[in-house]
Amino acid sequence: MVYVRVTGRAIINVHSANAEGSVGNYMGLTKMFILRRREKGYEITEDIVISGNMIKHWHAVRVSELLKSQGYSALCENCKRYIMYRSSLNYGDEYDFIKTCAIEDLHGFLQPQKQVRRESIVKFAFMLPAEEMRAEYAAITHNRVFTEKTGTIPKGEQEMMVFKREYASGLYGFLSLMDLAYVGRPLADPDNPKKVLPVDERRLRAKCAVLALADILTGRFGAAASRAIPIIKTVELVCAVSKEPLPNLIHGFYSDYLEESARILKAAVDSGLVKNIKVFVYGNKTSDVFSKTLTQDLVESGDTVIEVLTKAAEVVEKWLE
Repeated sequence: MVYVRVTGRAIINVHSANAEGSVGNYMGLTKMFILRRREKGYEITEDIVISGNMIKHWHAVRVSELLKSQGYSALCENCKRYIMYRSSLNYGDEYDFIKTCAIEDLHGFLQPQKQVRRESIVKFAFMLPAEEMRAEYAAITHNRVFTEKTGTIPKGEQEMMVFKREYASGLYGFLSLMDLAYVGRPLADPDNPKKVLPVDERRLRAKCAVLALADILTGRFGAAASRAIPIIKTVELVCAVSKEPLPNLIHGFYSDYLEESARILKAAVDSGLVKNIKVFVYGNKTSDVFSKTLTQDLVESGDTVIEVLTKAAEVVEKWLE
């Protein structure tokens, strides 16, 4: 039984990670209204957000890449090609789906013809600009020029193709949870010993699910990646791994999310509900807050985001039974 909870913050500059289609030659970013706490109450403002669906898609892609790099072939044809939509498999039992495809195991699926579904055991919240400050955005004009074989620019419609696209910069909070206890187990019948994958397969899938976060938190996600890879630097990260079910941590959007998350974990440990837990952290403030709230044996700091997630993945692999 293994459960993973992740929260943190990242600076993301000049990104176009989520767009909502174009109107004419103008492509706008995804926007949503956000409630922020203020000294005199609350304030609702519209801001640039990055959907959990966007993050979830690219996480599934990165998991697929990691599994294939390990020579692991239990992926359906769609997921091998990074098409994470409805299942193309034609089974009538949830276990057959998860046995055939690791992504449908981790990220869930829907088979509408057979009316079989599995809820995702890997979940992501929207990435939101931090409570203390809004993200800023503006449109940039792009220009594509067509030339003849002689190098001349023709007159008329093909002479110049101008389009505008919005880009944003801000300090973003994120949140993820992974109920990896259910890797390789059908949610509809989790205690059936005849319907569980071999432990080595389950460990590999779970390990890759955690490691794939390193790709996401170094900017391998989003739309328009050919010209606008998110310019990202993760500044704070908390990754809690437990053998017992854990409550969610507080989303990195909130200004006091570190203190609140540390108190949540302390309460879970002090109450006896959580007996086996390791908390991996990155960032000076993060290390300071968690070392003051939890006992030293429970908290381990890392010098990089990749180091933190690698250590967490090792514990997941070890604890999964």
